[in-house]
Amino acid sequence: MTTVEKPSLIPESAFQMGAREGTLGAEEELWLADPRTLKLAGGAQEILAAEPEDRFSGELIDCEIESNSGVHLTPRGVANDLLERRRVLLGHADRLGRVLGTSGTHPVGDWREQEIIDKPHYQRLKAKLGWLIRRNNTFSLHVHYAVEGREKAVYLFDRLREYVPHLLAVSANSPFWQGEITDMHSSRTLIFARSIHRAGLPEPMGLWDNYARYVDFAHRSGAIDSLSEIWWDVRPHPGLGTVEVRAFDAQTDPKRNEALTTLAAALCDALCREYENGDLRPIRPSREIEENKWSAQRYGMNGGLTDHETHETVETRRAVETLFDNLADKTDRDLSPLGLLLDEPTESERQLEVWQDTGSATEVARDVAERTRSTAG
Repeated sequence: MTTVEKPSLIPESAFQMGAREGTLGAEEELWLADPRTLKLAGGAQEILAAEPEDRFSGELIDCEIESNSGVHLTPRGVANDLLERRRVLLGHADRLGRVLGTSGTHPVGDWREQEIIDKPHYQRLKAKLGWLIRRNNTFSLHVHYAVEGREKAVYLFDRLREYVPHLLAVSANSPFWQGEITDMHSSRTLIFARSIHRAGLPEPMGLWDNYARYVDFAHRSGAIDSLSEIWWDVRPHPGLGTVEVRAFDAQTDPKRNEALTTLAAALCDALCREYENGDLRPIRPSREIEENKWSAQRYGMNGGLTDHETHETVETRRAVETLFDNLADKTDRDLSPLGLLLDEPTESERQLEVWQDTGSATEVARDVAERTRSTAG
């Protein structure tokens, strides 16, 4: 019996495209809901039919839509694109009799009521993963950073893993699931990254060839049909020549998109300098990083993160402040947007404040929708 050889999923030009290193892009996932009940409601496929393909895309369920920014030199350019696309989506939501919102999970949405969109990719996932993929009603912000050089891309991938807890802590925005407080500041992490294989915190790769071999293993075995079926918190994106940071919950306030994009970009700048200067740092084992990720998932900015050198635990806020301070002389970017991440409560804390005031997860969803509209200007 002869087996037909599958072509590689990795393009020959991956991370060798001559791209301007450090250029940025992002994707933001948003939800549609019924204005009366605030429950999730469809309409994304109608919006997609009316808009250019490069601005919006479908994401699993018909109540979810993804905005795609252009490529920019600065985080502000990325954030402005996402804000402009929010305004477009608000217009479509009004036309369809929907409200638009964004948060890591929808406070009251019931996954059993959602329709998986009619695209081969998502229907294939439905057949493969069944119940697990159907319940994945989660929403994220993904930031892309262009990298030139395969080994450099893998070094960034390996090193960024250590900072996934910091990135998650400052972006936590999903304390509810199916109308219930989960005691997590990021329920999205629980539902998506900890229940679906090929999601969550990846193992370090060390070398480009190790990554390429893994992709070949997963593809030839039939486990994946495209690179988009690898959902790690950080992942190489060979098609775009970027390293993609996927650890963030979606943010209700668009100002936080600029802050988080700034954080991801500055961190990648610093790691690029490490690599270029030959100042290579230890690659932390997943088992240690997972302890910190759990704290970020559970407590947001109110927990503690363990220092990998001293093994002592410090307050998460202090660990984040230290990270920001360390980035100041390792990037040429304007880091002033980072102040918002320390000066204001996380979005998860805002949701919990509304719950304490109203006792209603529906009112939490209403507040998210109202702020999504009011902050769009």
